[in-house]
Amino acid sequence: MDIAKVTTIVFISLLAAISPGPDFAIVTRNCISGTFRSGCLTALGVSCALLVHMTYCLFGIAIVIQESPVLFHLLKYLGAGYLFYLGILILKEKISPEGSPTTAQATIKKKHKPFLSGFLCNLLNPKATLFILSLFTQFIDPTMSFFAKAFLGSIFAFVVFIWFVLLSYLITHRLLQKHFAKFQLVITKAMGIILCFLALCVAFFS
Repeated sequence: MDIAKVTTIVFISLLAAISPGPDFAIVTRNCISGTFRSGCLTALGVSCALLVHMTYCLFGIAIVIQESPVLFHLLKYLGAGYLFYLGILILKEKISPEGSPTTAQATIKKKHKPFLSGFLCNLLNPKATLFILSLFTQFIDPTMSFFAKAFLGSIFAFVVFIWFVLLSYLITHRLLQKHFAKFQLVITKAMGIILCFLALCVAFFS
């Protein structure tokens, strides 16, 4: 295995994970309104979705999606619709003055568990498909074995998972949590607005 290639993929994956986007917004929101466990489950959902993207890229289905305007636009609008739906739900959440979730928020959490929200948020994001496809094109040799390709593709999902777990730890750390709690309502609403904005960007500008 080429160490330089692995190192490059790790670096690119970290940059992609750190950059603000739907995954960042949903992990942050679930941490702010939940616990460290909520953040980890969301991170796991995002990473599992990335493995799904990686799997169909391995079999060339991503190229079919990219070359088929109907399939690509269907995925794009499904993703945009889900992001907008999540954003609206978050904007409708109510938080008590103490920063604890209200009954309405608890109901939303039951309907949209952290893992599922992270999984669908990434799975329905067409940019994730295109990013992994470009990663495969640049770094994976067609002559490689299936397991070698799968290993290199899995690096991205692993790095993303580690980054979001670390982010979840920092957000929910006892030294920072009390500060976040003061602005929980503002941050939660901001995440809702960001998700709605990203949904519009996906639908009309991608």
